[in-house]
Amino acid sequence: MTTRNPWFRGALWLAAFGAIGVLVVYGHDLLILFLVAAIIAYLLNPLVNGLERRGMRRTTAATVIFFSLSLLVVVLGWLLVPIIAEQAVGWQGELGDGRLFALIDRLEADLAELLPLVEPGSLGLSESARRAIETQERHLLSNATGALSMIGNLVVIPFVLFFLLRDGTRLMKKLVSLVPNRYFEFTMGVIYKIDAQLGSYLRGQSLVALLVGIATIIGLGLVGVNYYVMLGIFTGIANFIPYVGFLISAGLTLAISVLSTGGMGQILGIVIVFVLVQTLENVILQPWITARNVSLHPVSVLLAILLGGRLAGVVGMALAVPTVAVAKVILVETAITLRRFRL
Repeated sequence: MTTRNPWFRGALWLAAFGAIGVLVVYGHDLLILFLVAAIIAYLLNPLVNGLERRGMRRTTAATVIFFSLSLLVVVLGWLLVPIIAEQAVGWQGELGDGRLFALIDRLEADLAELLPLVEPGSLGLSESARRAIETQERHLLSNATGALSMIGNLVVIPFVLFFLLRDGTRLMKKLVSLVPNRYFEFTMGVIYKIDAQLGSYLRGQSLVALLVGIATIIGLGLVGVNYYVMLGIFTGIANFIPYVGFLISAGLTLAISVLSTGGMGQILGIVIVFVLVQTLENVILQPWITARNVSLHPVSVLLAILLGGRLAGVVGMALAVPTVAVAKVILVETAITLRRFRL
């Protein structure tokens, strides 16, 4: 009977919003990890539901999916971590022996020859790069404790993921039961439309990002680009950021190729790889795998990405489009409901 008391419901909602506010202000890092775990659980929830429909208990189904995902992560880590570590050590070696700074000096000299107004050494690119790297090294050393704390916080993801897989449906029913009867139909309509709009987008985007990352690794490897595995993984992750992600990954790959080889011999091959991958994504992967349409204007998408980057960095940029899409559904459904009842 207490759950039907409007004062009790109001107190629960107030406590929930207060807890969210405290978490946003004092624990935004944990909030981001929780959101990542929630998105992964949302992507895997259809698999758990499928096993449950086949007669498996919810806890057993969640356990099977969770440990299957964990095994996949372990196998991929076993295959990729040695390669990534080797390439990271190679990049660190190039920074340590001074080749990078010598190459920057040479590029600055070539630029001075092309531009009469620029004198050799006047730009100070090498010194700026050296100061930037030294600053980053000091920053990493001074924040070593914070880095260890962040690694420890990552343990939050598997725990939250498992419990959301097991109890997510039950938790959603509990939350919906707190909604007053007069808002029940509106709430269910909003939830249904959010699920319909974002479900295919997120699952399709994840599969497209995986395929784009694999295709980029293969293409850059064939061209002979150094650190092709790291660059391919970065390209796949950056693919979650519409428009901006592709440009960032292509620009980073070109820059690292020039800096690591000391020339532009791989530029044409890299451009061909990214053009082919982008064509594959736009012509085949997007139409076949994901509708990818969240009914947002491109300007709105770019503004959302920029704002997300300001608030939460790369993770904020990746979550910007789904967040704005959810907000749009809520606002549109609210406006339709108010117009329908002439409020």
